[in-house]
Amino acid sequence: MHSFFSSTKKKTKQKGESYYHRENLIQTEYELCKVLDHLESTTATKTSLKILFQSRELDSIIKKNMAKDFGKESFLLKPNSNISGHEIYFYHITSDSLRFLVQLHFVDDLFFFAANKVYSDMFLSDSDREKIVNRIKNKYCKDADNEIIEFEVIDAVGNILYSRDDVYYFIKYLANNPTSQKLKKQYKCYVRPGQGQKTNDKLDGLI
Repeated sequence: MHSFFSSTKKKTKQKGESYYHRENLIQTEYELCKVLDHLESTTATKTSLKILFQSRELDSIIKKNMAKDFGKESFLLKPNSNISGHEIYFYHITSDSLRFLVQLHFVDDLFFFAANKVYSDMFLSDSDREKIVNRIKNKYCKDADNEIIEFEVIDAVGNILYSRDDVYYFIKYLANNPTSQKLKKQYKCYVRPGQGQKTNDKLDGLI
């Protein structure tokens, strides 16, 4: 990814549609609402810099320019979900020992969210994780505590960058644009399931 590393597109064995369905970070209305909640964050660290995705301003990501700006996608997923008009472009990128699974989300052909899943051939090493964390710190929040490895950063126009450290390291970009604001209004009446309902829904899918 150009915003963090000098990188190249990786030639990978072709993966099936089911793989990309699993990797999709917004599979349900519930997951969409969790993403959009970051627009109202009161704890995000302010940055004077514009939040960029692969050296591009978030508002400059346009569907008709995807091939020119990002190259041929590894897969274009059109999920069969209750989120109307939702499409995700996936890319596999390498940088030295690191692997990135990139996903860019559009609704009705308009961009609103992107994410990088960072991993390696095995589990992400402490040194690789430190490399990624330091890039984020040095770019957006130089005063962050040394122990911090997860971030939530907001720029002057309300775009959000946030990260999560799990088995993999995820860096997520949420545009504060008319599309995300429209989605927030559209799904504000969505009733989020309680824990019991989520458990039942999961069991229904497994049994």
